[in-house]
Amino acid sequence: MKNLKIASFYTMLSVMPTLLYAQEKVTGQVFNKANEPIVGASVLLLEGGKGTSTDKSGKFELNANKGTLVVSFVGYKTRRVPLDGTTNLKIQLEADENVLEDVVVVGYGKQSKRNITGAVSNIKSEDIVRSSSTTTAGALAGKVQGISVRAKDARPGRGAAIEIRNMGSPLYVIDGVAYGGQEGTDWVGTQNGSGADIFNSLNLEDIESISILKDAAAAVYGFRASRGVVLITTKKGAKGESAKININGYQGWQNLTRFPTMANAKQYTRGLVEAAQNENRDPKTVYTPEELAKWQAGTEPGYQGYDYYDMVIRKNIPQRYINANVTGGSEKSNYFLSLGHLNQDAMIKDFNYKRTNFQANMEAEVLKGLTVGTQISGRHEGTQDVGLPGGDGYFSSILAIMKNRPTVGPYANDNPEYINHTNDFPYNPALFSRDIAGYKDNKYLAGNVNLFAAYKTNFGLSAKGTVSYNYTNNKFEGFQYTYDVYRYENNAYKRTGGSDAGWRYDTTREIVSRFAQFQIDYNKQIGDHTFAGMLGYERSDWDRTYKALGANPSNNYIPLLRLSELNSLADEWAYEARAGYIGRINYNYKGKYLLEVLGRYDGSFKYYEGKRWGLFPGASVGWRISDEGFFKPLKSVVSDLKIRASIGQTGLEEGVGMHDYLAGYNWAAGSAVLDGAYVPGVQPRGLPVRNLSWVKNTNYNMGVDATLLNNKLTLTADIFKIIRTGYPGKRYDVLLPAEIGYDLPNENLGKNGYYGAEGIITYTDKVGELNYVVSGNMTFSRYRDLETYKPRFSNSWNEYRNSIEDRWGGVWWGYQVVGRFQSEEEIRNHPINNDGQNNRTQLPGDLIYKDVNGDGVINDMDQRPIGYPTGWAPMMSFGGRIGLDWKGINLNIDLAGGAVQSWFQDYELRNAFHGGGNSPAYLLEDRWHRKDPYDPNSEWIPGRYPAIRNGNSGPNSRNSDFWLTNVRYLRVRNLEVGYNLPKAWIQKIKAEKIRFYINASNLISFDNVKDYQIDPEIEARAAVVYPQQRVFMVGFNMTF
Repeated sequence: MKNLKIASFYTMLSVMPTLLYAQEKVTGQVFNKANEPIVGASVLLLEGGKGTSTDKSGKFELNANKGTLVVSFVGYKTRRVPLDGTTNLKIQLEADENVLEDVVVVGYGKQSKRNITGAVSNIKSEDIVRSSSTTTAGALAGKVQGISVRAKDARPGRGAAIEIRNMGSPLYVIDGVAYGGQEGTDWVGTQNGSGADIFNSLNLEDIESISILKDAAAAVYGFRASRGVVLITTKKGAKGESAKININGYQGWQNLTRFPTMANAKQYTRGLVEAAQNENRDPKTVYTPEELAKWQAGTEPGYQGYDYYDMVIRKNIPQRYINANVTGGSEKSNYFLSLGHLNQDAMIKDFNYKRTNFQANMEAEVLKGLTVGTQISGRHEGTQDVGLPGGDGYFSSILAIMKNRPTVGPYANDNPEYINHTNDFPYNPALFSRDIAGYKDNKYLAGNVNLFAAYKTNFGLSAKGTVSYNYTNNKFEGFQYTYDVYRYENNAYKRTGGSDAGWRYDTTREIVSRFAQFQIDYNKQIGDHTFAGMLGYERSDWDRTYKALGANPSNNYIPLLRLSELNSLADEWAYEARAGYIGRINYNYKGKYLLEVLGRYDGSFKYYEGKRWGLFPGASVGWRISDEGFFKPLKSVVSDLKIRASIGQTGLEEGVGMHDYLAGYNWAAGSAVLDGAYVPGVQPRGLPVRNLSWVKNTNYNMGVDATLLNNKLTLTADIFKIIRTGYPGKRYDVLLPAEIGYDLPNENLGKNGYYGAEGIITYTDKVGELNYVVSGNMTFSRYRDLETYKPRFSNSWNEYRNSIEDRWGGVWWGYQVVGRFQSEEEIRNHPINNDGQNNRTQLPGDLIYKDVNGDGVINDMDQRPIGYPTGWAPMMSFGGRIGLDWKGINLNIDLAGGAVQSWFQDYELRNAFHGGGNSPAYLLEDRWHRKDPYDPNSEWIPGRYPAIRNGNSGPNSRNSDFWLTNVRYLRVRNLEVGYNLPKAWIQKIKAEKIRFYINASNLISFDNVKDYQIDPEIEARAAVVYPQQRVFMVGFNMTF
C-alpha cells in the first residue's frame, strides 16, 4: 500500500508539467474588419514580456493563462485583450486612420492597400520631408512610380513640373477638396492661384500622405481627371493620444549645380581675332598682335579681365526652415496645429523667397456617431526681385553673365561711384541692387477653411457633408528707378546714357474658390462577402478678379500712383463652375476576388446646352491568385500575388474658353459695322462653339502586385494605354469668306493616346541589428497621334515629313552629321553642296551633313528624326532609394533620373559672341582654329567645335544632331545621414525623440551633358535659367 502511494505521487509529479502547460497555453487568430487574417501581428503578454507573432493564417500560440495580451500591427490600432480563461481567442484589429502604411487614400475614401484594384501610387510623410525642395512637387522626384518631375527652372519658390504618365498637369485634391483655376504665371511672375500653386506651397511637415490616381480609379473625378489625380492628406492627431510637440528645422547652404564657365579676357580676345580671320576680315583691326599679347598676359593695368559670373552669382547662400506642431487628442477628439516658416535667399543679391504656413486640423465626436471637424490653413508667401529689364529679374540677371564682355568693367574707370556704359548697360551687374534699379515684389496671402460633419451608424451606413472656402490675394508691386551710366573720357566722367523714364506697375488678383460635397457610404459584410457603396454630389466654382495699373512716376522715392501719371489700366474677370454626381460599388470575396465599379456624371460651365454633362464610368477587377488552392506549393516563395485590370473614362476640357458658346461681340477690341454704322471698340466674336463637348479619355490598365521571400520583396508593375477621342479640331473642307475674319469653331474630330509601363520593386531585410531597404522605380509613357480630320498631303514627301497619322509624337527632325571637313582641299573637292552656296562658306572643322536622298544638295528633304522634344517631361523617368538603419544611425539615399528627352544647344552656347556678348570658355577653347590667328595660311588645329564666327555659327547653324543631345541622367537627389539620441539620454529632459541629421541635395549627377556645364533637367537652349541648387543642410527633429 505504501509502495502504491509512492507510485501515485511520482505519477502525479510526472504529469503535472503537462497539466500546467495545458492550462497556460492560449491560442487565437488575429484578423481585420474584412475578416482577413493579419500576418505578422505582434502578440505580447503585458506581464512578463512573453511574445510571439501570427503566422500566415493570422494564428498564434502563447503560454499564458492570466494577464493581458497586447496585440499590434502596423496600420492598425493596438488592442489589449484580458485573459479570462478563454483558450481560443478571436481578435479583430481596427484600422488606424492615422497610420496609412496599409491604408491608402483613394478618391472619396480609403481602401486597404491589399484590396486595391486600380493603379494607385502612395508616398508617406517620412519620404516626403526628406528633401531640401521648397515645393511639394520637387520633394516627390524619383520617389514613386507613375510620375515624372522636371525642374526646368529652380528659382526659389518655383515649383517643379509634375506629370502623371506624361499626360500634363494633374488635378490636385487636398483633404478631399479639388482645386482648379488657371495655371502658370503672368509676365511679371505672379501666380494665378491654381491647384498646382496651392499644392506647391504646402508645408511638407503638414502632409501625411500623397496618393496618385492613374487609371480608372480617377474616373470618380470626371472631366478634370484626364491627366491623373494627386490626392494630398494632411496630418491630424489621434484620439486618446496625449499631446506631443514636434519641432523640426534646418539650416542649409546653396550653390548652383552647374553653370557654363564664361570665357576670360584672354580667351575672349583671342576668339575675336580668330573670328575676324575666319570671316575674311583683317584681324589687326580688332586687336594688333601687340595688344593681343597684352590681353594674353593679363598683367598690365587695363588688360586685366572681369568675371561677371562672380559679380552676379554668390556662393554658400542660406536656406532656413523651422516648423513646430502640436498633435494629440482626447477620448472623443483629436487635433493637429502647425506653424512653419521658410526663408530661401537666391544666389543673386537682393532676390529671395519667404513663406509662412499655418495648419489647424480638428475634429470631435459631439454625439454618439456624429463627428464634426474643420481644416483651417493659411499662407503668407512672397518673392523679392530687383527691378531689372523685362518681367523676369532672374532671367535678366543670368543673361547679364553672358551679355557682358570680360574686357569691360562694370564701373567707369573702375570707380564704383560711376556705373559704366557697357555693351548693353541695363544688364550691367553694377545696377543689380534694389536701391539703384528698383524692385519687383510678389506677395500672396491665402486662407482656406473646410468644415465637415460626419454621421456613422452601427449598421454600416455613414454620411458626410463638407463645405470649403478658399480666398487668395495676390499682389505685384514693381518700381523701376531712373539711373545714369557713364564713360570715362579725357580724364572726366561723362554721362552717356541711362534710364530716363521710371516705371510703376501694380496688379491685384482676388481669387475665391467655393466647394460643397455630400457623400453617403455603406459597408456590409455577409459571411465571406464584403460590400461597400458610395454616392455623392459636389459642386464648385472659382472666381478671379484682376486689376492692373501702369504709370511713369515723376521720381524714385514715392511709390504712390497718381492719375496724371497712369499710362495703362486693365480690369479682368474669370470664372469657372462645375458640378458632379459620384458613385462607387466595391465587392470583395475573402479578399480573393475583388471588383470595383464607379462613375461620375459631370457638368461644366464651358459647353453649350445639351453638351454640358457627361458620364464617365470605370471598372476594375482583382484576383488574388495566391489564395487559390493550386498556389499553395509556391506560397513559401510568393506569399501574395494579385493581378489587376481596369478600364475607365475621364474627360478633358480642351479647345474652348469661358462663354465661347455665346454669339455676339467682344468689347474694347477692333471695330464692326452695326446697322450700317461703323462702331469702334467692338469686334465679332466669331461663330459660337456649340458642337464641341468633352474629350473622352479611355484608360486601359493591367497590373500585378506581388510579395515574395517572406514579405521581404514587394513588386508592383503596370502596363497601360490611354486613348483620347474627340480631340478638338477644325474642319478645313467647309470654307468661309476671308473677309469675315474668323475660322470655323472647334469640334470633336481628333484622336490620340499614351502608351507605357511602370513599376516599383522594394527589398527590405535586416542583418543583425542593421535594417535596410533597397527600392527602384521606373515609368515609361509616350504620346502617339492616332487620327486627325481628313488628312491630306500634296506629295509623298509631304506625307512622310508632316503626317502625324498613327505616329509617335514628340519627334525632333533635323540633319545628321556624318563628319568634319579636315582641310580646305577636302572642302573644294566635296561633291555635295553642303551649305547651299557650293561650299563657299565652309572652313576646316565645319560639319558635314548626310545627303540622305542622294541628290547632291543638303536641304529640307534630308531631315530625319534625330531626337525628342526639349520641353516635354522625360518619356522615361526612374528613381530609387537605399535606406540603412543601425542602432539609431540612419542613412537614406534618394535617386532620380530621366531619359528619352532632348536638349538643344543654341544662342550664347552655340554662336560665339552672340548679341555682342561673351561665350562659354569651351566654345572659344575647344574649337578648330589656326595656329597663328594672324596668318591665313597657318596650320589648322582640330577641336570639338567649328571654327569661330562672330555672332553666328555659319553653315553649322542647321538644326542637326551635333547640337541636339538626347539627355540621360541619374542624380543623387538626396543623401541624408541622421542619428537618434538614445532614449536613456533624452528621457532626462522628457523628450520622446531627438534626431540630428545632415543632408546633401543634388550632390552628384551621372549624365551626358557635363561637357556643356548645364543641369540635365533644364530646357533653356542657352542655359539662361536658374538651375537646381546643390544644398548642404544641418537639421533636427524633436518630439516632446
